[in-house]
Amino acid sequence: MLRTLSTLLAIRTSITANLLIYYIQKLPFIGKLVKNSLYANLDLKKGVAIIALLLTQLWGFFLRFVYVGLLIFIPVMGLGEEMTQQFRLSQFIHIFIIISFIVAAVSSASVLEPKREKYLAVKMMRLSPRRYMQVSLVYRYVTFFVYLVPAMLVFGTLLGASVLEALLFTLLLTLWRIAAEYAHLMLFEKTGMVLIKQTAFVWCVILIGYAAAYLPLLLGKALLTEALLMSLPVCIVIIAGGLFAVIQLARYPKYMEAVDAASKRDDPLLNLGRMMTDAQKKSVKSKDSDDDLTLSQKHKVDGKEGHAYLNEIFFLRHRSLVNGPMNKRLMIIGAALAAGVILMLLFQGQLFGMQWSLGLLFPFLPLMMYFMSTGENLCKAMFYNCDLSLMRYSFYRSAAYQHFLIRLGRMLSLNLRIAAAFGVSLSAVTAAAGGEWLNRELLLFWVCVMAMAIFYTVHHLFMYYILQPYSTELNMKNPLYFVLSMAVSSMSGVSIVLRPQADSFTAITVVAALAYVVVALILVKKYGPRTFRVK
Repeated sequence: MLRTLSTLLAIRTSITANLLIYYIQKLPFIGKLVKNSLYANLDLKKGVAIIALLLTQLWGFFLRFVYVGLLIFIPVMGLGEEMTQQFRLSQFIHIFIIISFIVAAVSSASVLEPKREKYLAVKMMRLSPRRYMQVSLVYRYVTFFVYLVPAMLVFGTLLGASVLEALLFTLLLTLWRIAAEYAHLMLFEKTGMVLIKQTAFVWCVILIGYAAAYLPLLLGKALLTEALLMSLPVCIVIIAGGLFAVIQLARYPKYMEAVDAASKRDDPLLNLGRMMTDAQKKSVKSKDSDDDLTLSQKHKVDGKEGHAYLNEIFFLRHRSLVNGPMNKRLMIIGAALAAGVILMLLFQGQLFGMQWSLGLLFPFLPLMMYFMSTGENLCKAMFYNCDLSLMRYSFYRSAAYQHFLIRLGRMLSLNLRIAAAFGVSLSAVTAAAGGEWLNRELLLFWVCVMAMAIFYTVHHLFMYYILQPYSTELNMKNPLYFVLSMAVSSMSGVSIVLRPQADSFTAITVVAALAYVVVALILVKKYGPRTFRVK
């Protein structure tokens, strides 16, 4: 058992160390000092491996603090700041139970999760599937408990929970998740179904679960979730079920079938890189029906020439890739609109009576608009289906600014439609809740979402032209792209923490969007011909 654990840690540490060396090499200035020979220098690599192991452990604690703090603690403190401490604690526990106990139990199962490590250990290194899965599960849930305890102690005690309650919550969650692992395994054994691969079902559970988690907080409703979880019968059932699952997982004889199901798509790992590349290319492949153009669609290219003609042909022949993401978002917004209006009519006047207003949503707008705006997938589709071939020619690279403007206009039209639909949705929900159709706060909201649509559109396209992160295999090879993308997306966390007033928030958003447009136009015109190239 210890030998298998040592091998498992060696595989993970080696992968992390190699990634660390690789990404350090991509950094400006410092990267030139790190040579490829470091991969074969065992003495130095042992030092890197130790650093990688420490970073992995610290990363585990950090992720739990981000998870509990950003998804649960900050919303509770921000939206329930005028509530009693007991109310905030009950909402904290409610959100924690829905997201961690229900949603995560359905969407996550280590025993059936497709992983490169699983293929390497069982298929290539010939480790016993049973021993590998036993050790992997023990390590997973021991660290799960250890990583989560500090975050629960910090945030739980800040809301008034005792140390014993925080520890009990963590223990119950750990045992519940172990029981869920066994349930996933039994479902697979009886039906052959890998539940976490049922994408539509999993995403429905995620969307419904998150709505059920946060809606009581928005409505100011106190629920009995805390009392239910902490009741003696429920605690006994979860502890007994978790311990039973531990015993059954330790004795389970058919791990080979589970490993095969999780890694059979990797069987061609005679060339795993090729499999990953094919998966990436499949995600940006247009439908065959896109080639059939109607007469009105053909007329759209009349009178156009040069880069305008080229891009119009691209957008027409890849309609599913261009309009598909927008249509899906519009459908989600429409469904949320219908659900929101129905709920507000049922609870008409109650939200405003509790001093709830549209202004409470402003700090969360960066996060909402970041996920609702299209851009990154469209840039990837443009790279694979158009730019990858043309970037090799100097005439195309030298005209980077021209097709940047054309694509900026098209992407803006998509994202502004999404923003408008979002604005209409919130306007209707506000009216259904008893508010005015037109008021100052609603106007600020409209300005804000439109400005954010412009900001994120420019952001994705600017990053694509200046940093061009994709290689010929569609993998991201530019760590600076990842760092800057993370910095922009982290604005949502900053906004939630600072909770600025609607006036100042809207002003900052408009200024940021206009500034980004100006900077992007200047830099793409100056540097685009050099940076927009095949890597």
